[in-house]
Amino acid sequence: MNIPSYHPNYYSLDDITVTQERVPCRTTQDLHMMGFLDASEKSTSLSNNHRLELPLWIMVQQDERSPHFEAQIPDIYSAAYKEIYKADANYVELGALCKFYYELGIYLTRYDNSNSVSEMLHNTAQERLKGLKDLCQNVGNESLNIASKFEFIERLLYNEGCKTNQLFDDWLQERQVHIKSTEIAVNIRKRKRSPEGETQEEQ
Repeated sequence: MNIPSYHPNYYSLDDITVTQERVPCRTTQDLHMMGFLDASEKSTSLSNNHRLELPLWIMVQQDERSPHFEAQIPDIYSAAYKEIYKADANYVELGALCKFYYELGIYLTRYDNSNSVSEMLHNTAQERLKGLKDLCQNVGNESLNIASKFEFIERLLYNEGCKTNQLFDDWLQERQVHIKSTEIAVNIRKRKRSPEGETQEEQ
């Protein structure tokens, strides 16, 4: 199983993919000749407090002492969505909202002064894992759209859960066959008792 990197990992392809996700941000100063960063901007420069979307890695790699951009928390981690998750987290198609919901959220906690994102991630995961565990019991459920239902980490857990459940079922079947074969072998040995043994048993 390819374990996700819950901390920045330079050599992790999963981590690289997460940091490619675009997040809303605003400029903290005038940026001359940087207008190309915003496709909708006609000017060659970006003024202070200009709002745009950039890959997360730009936010992470910039100099914290003099940042050019300030990351904003995306809507999927807002108070409005928090109420939706609280109402029925299992109903939400998290994969359709964000492919890397949890990992992206972990990165964004550093920009969340209210600490609401980390709380939301914990509560949402706690609630959805219950439903995920139940779904793992239905191995081979072709009607379930995994791509939209689950985000990245949930898909990994779902696939591993299905494999583990299938291995357990196979083990139970083998165990039952072994028990039956043992009972048959014992019965055969009883039938093959020696005449002397039968005499002793009769006495």
